Amino acid sequence: MHNLLFALSSALTFPQQSDIYLEVVGSNNDAKDWAFFAPHENENVANQYVAEQIIAKGGVFVVLRQNGERLITLEIDNKKVVVDPNRIFTEIGRFATIAKLNPNIAKQPTLVAKAEQRAKQLSEFVLETLSGKEPPNTIVAVHNNSNGYTGDNKHGIGNVSIIRYQSKLTAGAQYLIDVAKGQYDEDDLYFVTNTADFNQMKSSGWNAVLQNPEVAHIPEEDDGSLSVYAEMKGYRYINVEAERITDGFGEDHLDVQMKMVDFTFALLEQNNNAN
Repeated sequence: MHNLLFALSSALTFPQQSDIYLEVVGSNNDAKDWAFFAPHENENVANQYVAEQIIAKGGVFVVLRQNGERLITLEIDNKKVVVDPNRIFTEIGRFATIAKLNPNIAKQPTLVAKAEQRAKQLSEFVLETLSGKEPPNTIVAVHNNSNGYTGDNKHGIGNVSIIRYQSKLTAGAQYLIDVAKGQYDEDDLYFVTNTADFNQMKSSGWNAVLQNPEVAHIPEEDDGSLSVYAEMKGYRYINVEAERITDGFGEDHLDVQMKMVDFTFALLEQNNNAN
């Protein structure tokens, strides 16, 4: 029996491994052309609010679940292989996350190959659930990050911050083409693929990052993330990201992330009404 946290939700069990499942709110065959996805189970500050908005406004919200942790554990031939579920949407990304998180199996090519195939099956399971009969025009990811970033000289941890993205852009990072620092905390930001979305976020005072569409063609920038996959497929992608408490450090920026979700829905409804 799977644990469901939202009202009016249902569970879809991953056929290849029954302890992995998707909690689904709404319908992937709704007339609304958007799908929300939370890949990391421990990043859940605004998930309840997103679920409520999906019920009110339409679309689908999918949360990947297993054991409440950030990473997913694959059971392969009685061995455990962990992967980052936001690094499984391309072949390059799958092999990279397996290598990074499981260095002990580097010399076991059969196990690595089986793990990559299982991760591929999981990515397909997620994408099918987000898509329904037709893929959505827009995929919205819901993430949380830690306070600051490692090396910021303020005891920050992690690697997500609008200040860090600014530094990356200045240093010539190929996966970025623009960064806007707005009026909000450095950890509360959007990461998008659509220039019009970026410009509206920027003009409204939000922190926003615009991905370079060339990531779809540069193998070195293929990290297997949903944003890269979206670029490859031509989907509009919006990541709604805000700070959370991490091991007692930082704060849950629920109020801000709720406002970010509202702003995202305004963009989505504006686009939906125009079609």
